[in-house]
Amino acid sequence: MISRKMLAVPALPGSFRKRVCFAIVFVVVLALSPISAYAEGETVMVNHPEAKIRNGPATSYIVLWKPRLYTPLEVLAKFTDESKQLWYIVRDVEGDVGWIHYSTVEKKVGAIVTSKTTNVMKEPKGNSQVLFQAPKNYTFKVVQSNSKWYKVEDPDGDKGWVSNPDVWTGRTPQVKKSAPEPASSGKK
Repeated sequence: MISRKMLAVPALPGSFRKRVCFAIVFVVVLALSPISAYAEGETVMVNHPEAKIRNGPATSYIVLWKPRLYTPLEVLAKFTDESKQLWYIVRDVEGDVGWIHYSTVEKKVGAIVTSKTTNVMKEPKGNSQVLFQAPKNYTFKVVQSNSKWYKVEDPDGDKGWVSNPDVWTGRTPQVKKSAPEPASSGKK
């Protein structure tokens, strides 16, 4: 028999501890639930301003984070609960994983800025007029694309073109996380 003490997560840094706890819950739910495998390359975009990423497939689970409108998410698997509600297990640009209800996403392409800033251009050319600059983690809905550029619209309705390497759409390689800051030695 498994005791509570055996399932206890040792003292770890906050973010890492959350991931370990989520991984344990994920594995348990995966083992006990009817989850269907995802279609390779499937992505969704957040389409509801009150969307929430949770640590399980129900509104009773803890909210891990609230994604911005148009945030792209990679679908890892799908789950239908007892009340026939569909939930997606998703991964974001940083590699964080959680559950989101199907009603808060749609199968369209979103984009999130992965560079420090990116220029939103009037036309899909490097020498085009800069309409505005979008900071890292700014989100867009993709309305058109070609091999090097995405025509995007932000939540305020502003439109322009962004360079493909400056954004993540859930289909391109994910941004690598930077190394964690070294722990303080306590000396001043």
